[in-house]
Amino acid sequence: MKLDLVNDLFNNLKENKTVQNFIKELSNYLGNNVKNNSNIENEEIPIIENILSKNNLTTGNKNAIRWNLNDVILKYAQKKLCSDAIYFVKNNENDMYTILKAKDGKIEETKINKNDMPNQVKINDVLKLKDNIFVVDSIYTKELQEDIKNMAKEILSKQNKNLERNRREGHLYVVTEEIGDNRFLWDLTDAPKTEFEEVDIPKDLLSKATEGMVLKYINGKYEYYSDDGFERIEKMK
Repeated sequence: MKLDLVNDLFNNLKENKTVQNFIKELSNYLGNNVKNNSNIENEEIPIIENILSKNNLTTGNKNAIRWNLNDVILKYAQKKLCSDAIYFVKNNENDMYTILKAKDGKIEETKINKNDMPNQVKINDVLKLKDNIFVVDSIYTKELQEDIKNMAKEILSKQNKNLERNRREGHLYVVTEEIGDNRFLWDLTDAPKTEFEEVDIPKDLLSKATEGMVLKYINGKYEYYSDDGFERIEKMK
């Protein structure tokens, strides 16, 4: 009996135009969300930019990772003893692939229209030419991508060791420069002057951590201390 009542209620609801419109709008909304999420997940991102977006890095180390890409590709080509050129798909802008060609110890950058490439080609792939047609080499792609990640990990590891040496429990630091979410800090507690680029300022401090603010490093993080940093520096001179 209860099941019959439920079925009757459901049938009556289906006949109601308001409910039907709601169901239709809900279906469209869910469908669009699934489609949008799928596009986000499948979006092609250059491996270097992906690494940079997931790690807090100093300005110099961001540049170092970008600059070292070519060296990693050349070393990989030499390691594989490639007599023919290998091609790395660096990025895709305005339907034009930027391709890095590695051969004989040299890197050459060129652009190729996406429509002139096989459909299976993606950013970060390693290609070879066979009968004048680009072919993806899945083994080379996996190995080279791993070499690029290891290069970035090495730079990040060195950076973190340097930062750990500069982060001193109980020390006071004045903000001397702002670069994005990073801050250059001068250790007021130590002499002589020690200045470095910090990449891990608490989010709630970023908007207030302007030039001249003094921060204190305590319990493994920075906290607000005072606004008289430059006055303190003058007294130290």
